[in-house]
Amino acid sequence: GKGQTINFTATASGINAMNFIYQWRKDGRSRFPNNNNKVSGSNGVVLIISNLTKSDEGRYYCRVTNEWGRSVQSDDVTLTVFGFPMINHHPIDNDVPMSTSATLTCRASGEGTLVYSWARRNSGGSWSTVSNDNTTSYTTDTSLAIGQYMYRCRVRNEAGSVVSNSATVNVYGRPSIKTHPMSHLITVGMSVTLNCEGTGGRLI
Repeated sequence: GKGQTINFTATASGINAMNFIYQWRKDGRSRFPNNNNKVSGSNGVVLIISNLTKSDEGRYYCRVTNEWGRSVQSDDVTLTVFGFPMINHHPIDNDVPMSTSATLTCRASGEGTLVYSWARRNSGGSWSTVSNDNTTSYTTDTSLAIGQYMYRCRVRNEAGSVVSNSATVNVYGRPSIKTHPMSHLITVGMSVTLNCEGTGGRLI
């Protein structure tokens, strides 16, 4: 991925192998580019390229020459540099009554193939994967008990992975009547107060 370091290794065998000359090449050039001294080992067994950028993409090979001037060339290897995904839309909090579901959405942009997964964390617990279906949306289970649950998505590509902000899904119980109003016998002109008390989540 971008900003990372990569090593290419080539080894050759033969008489007086310790005297072999190694020369790395990129895209068939006779000289190896060394931008900002980020390349080391261009004349050694191991080629090291640090702080990778898109400009480092290309075909690499190594030419090995013995003390008699005979050379062999390795197979080409292709280097493709990907950046990490970027999450553009994070999942948001939801309040839902018990026995219903919430749909969370996560969208990302980036190079290569983007792969999505979803994880859930119970109150005070650890994160566990709930979906590897590679979808940008996840619908919560309708069997969740009353409580708060945290969700997040992970997006990965060839460079690595990033994690979204977490979203809280609050599952609340349906309302019920705790105190019913009582019957009253009053005379004309008097006032009366009726009480009704409910329990449950999100009472209005």
